Amino acid sequence: MPYERTDAITIRYAEYSETSRVMTFFTRGHGRLVVLAKGVKRKYSRAIGHVDLFSHCELVFVSRGRRDRMHIFSEAAAQETFPRIRRSLPSYYAACHAAALVENMTAQEDPSEELFEELLLVMRRLNKGVDPALALFAFEARLLALCGFLPELGRCVSCGKERRGRGVAFSPARGGIMCRECAPGEPDLIEKVSPGALGLLERLAVGKTTRLDRIRLSPAAAKRIRRFLNQYETYTLGKELRTLRHL
Repeated sequence: MPYERTDAITIRYAEYSETSRVMTFFTRGHGRLVVLAKGVKRKYSRAIGHVDLFSHCELVFVSRGRRDRMHIFSEAAAQETFPRIRRSLPSYYAACHAAALVENMTAQEDPSEELFEELLLVMRRLNKGVDPALALFAFEARLLALCGFLPELGRCVSCGKERRGRGVAFSPARGGIMCRECAPGEPDLIEKVSPGALGLLERLAVGKTTRLDRIRLSPAAAKRIRRFLNQYETYTLGKELRTLRHL
């Protein structure tokens, strides 16, 4: 069985036995990987500190070939551990939600180097003390774009009119906003979405907004964006992620 080496970020783990864990990584070269880490919890294991939740490491594993079989952990060397994330509950919960979205919106072993870089970027931003809500919004917008789930935010999905007005209706089923003329009668609408919030998400989705410290969001605006993303992500995934309860 061949050994593989790749950059990885730990996004989840589950206890497997008294000494072992099943670990989920998002990697640069292989996408989302599920790996059995035998003996990683032993008292004198040198690996445990290198694969903490959210840590960025160089991972070595034994590939078992098929996607429906767990690979076997060999070793890891931590490159970044992001200790400040654990010192702030808002940052920690934002990191948890980013990891949960990656786990639920990606197929196993479907690589995306761009998405790996975005996940690494949000962890670095949270560790540096960037506003957790804004750092997470930027990540979510890029994730939706890279995974093909970004909705139409600029014009009506029915008639094509550009976004205007103070409150915009959004149809998850139709995959975008709807104007006042087209929205009546449409089921499951998200009503009165802020055009400013939609415009910000559009800009963040492109990935060119690097200076998040220059963006000023009122608590009310952040709350509206959070509510919109919660509803859309829940519709897209067909379930509500538990991490949403803490945002």
